[in-house]
Amino acid sequence: MSMLATVAIIGRPNVGKSTLFNRLAGKKLALVSASPGVTRDLREATVDLGFTSFCIIDTAGLEESKPTSLKGRMREQTQTAMRSATLILIVVDGRNGITPMDYHYGELVRRSGKDAILVVNKAESRAAESSLIDAYSFGFGDPIAISAEHGDGITDLLRKIESTIRHRNDHAEVYREKSDAINLAIAGRPNTGKSTLFNALVGESRALTGPDPGVTHDSIHVDWQYKDRHLRLIDTAGLRRRTRIADQIEGLASADTLQAIRYSNIAILMLDAANPVSRQDLAIAEHIASEGRGLVICANKWDLVSKQLNAIGTLTKQIQKSLPQVRGVPIVTCSAIVGNGIEELMLSVFEIYEQWTRRLPTAALNRWLEAAVTRHPPPLSNGKAVKLRYISQYASRPPRFILFTNRPKSISASYTRYLVNELRNTFDFFGVPIRLSMRAGKNPYVKR
Repeated sequence: MSMLATVAIIGRPNVGKSTLFNRLAGKKLALVSASPGVTRDLREATVDLGFTSFCIIDTAGLEESKPTSLKGRMREQTQTAMRSATLILIVVDGRNGITPMDYHYGELVRRSGKDAILVVNKAESRAAESSLIDAYSFGFGDPIAISAEHGDGITDLLRKIESTIRHRNDHAEVYREKSDAINLAIAGRPNTGKSTLFNALVGESRALTGPDPGVTHDSIHVDWQYKDRHLRLIDTAGLRRRTRIADQIEGLASADTLQAIRYSNIAILMLDAANPVSRQDLAIAEHIASEGRGLVICANKWDLVSKQLNAIGTLTKQIQKSLPQVRGVPIVTCSAIVGNGIEELMLSVFEIYEQWTRRLPTAALNRWLEAAVTRHPPPLSNGKAVKLRYISQYASRPPRFILFTNRPKSISASYTRYLVNELRNTFDFFGVPIRLSMRAGKNPYVKR
């Protein structure tokens, strides 16, 4: 093994270990397939982050088998890697849920006495929220939510790896933090000026434009830099209501747009300011929020609006009333065809990105919880008190919180909304979706 600090990636088959290995290595060194059991031999690579270097080891999926069999020898190799590792990454599948086999291997790592980080992979959608909450039961501290395939959460994971091995290995040095490129999608109904804005941002005619709706079919990606910030800009096809999709090509274009939104960090929703906000505009905004993406609303064609002061007031009231899940979302007026409003738009994008990636200290959260409950205690449940014991932010991108209580099913939706609104007001958390999950139990960090 390498003389550098070593980080072994372990887990059951097909949880995405090799995909994570390739992502950390920055190259497609390991074969990746939907079929389990592709990885057999250990594979190593060096991760070099500025002033810090460490060795990562990709291992075969841990499976119970006879020692003399092929799978048994693969398992022995994996256990050898565990024994020699400075740090172990236990990878579980957030999409398909945590299994008894995952807990079994978590116990193996615990008995080894090694430092470990629990990594919940495939966590890019809401389907993984249950797995993220269940991951606390492993007892390895806050789990790290990632999508190895799309790069979400990798910066958080690298920070955690670096801080852990610094205390265990003299070869580790502090690395210079690198900001990830922001994936910025431009979405909206057909003919709202998405491609015109795209061209105005990149400074050249990269996307076809025209007065007819539906010119754009495929999502167009451009790596772009704005004032020393790196972005990946994505122009998308217009989204119609499903009942109005005319043909297969338009259906495929809509599916491609929805995927671009899903894998973006921030989405700009383009509105035609010269026309009233439609139900489809609000439906697209709700979809962006439900995917957990940051949202900025751009009222385009502002130069065609006659009574601008009245129009912006009406638009703001309608958006705030219709989209309470992203209360405080910025609304920027622009004219993409002449380039007006670009600077204000990008400033809002960066502000929302900061909110979307923000993490709150656990101590501050629990002081807030005590104050919020004192002001407005939760209603009794069948005459019995509902106790809110502990809160922690378990992920960002978007901000997600877990609250431990003795009666999670007794907390009403209205009281949950109260807590979310108090979070926004206390910590100035505006313009991004906030997810708050309830979990039965006591403070997981108090020794029993």
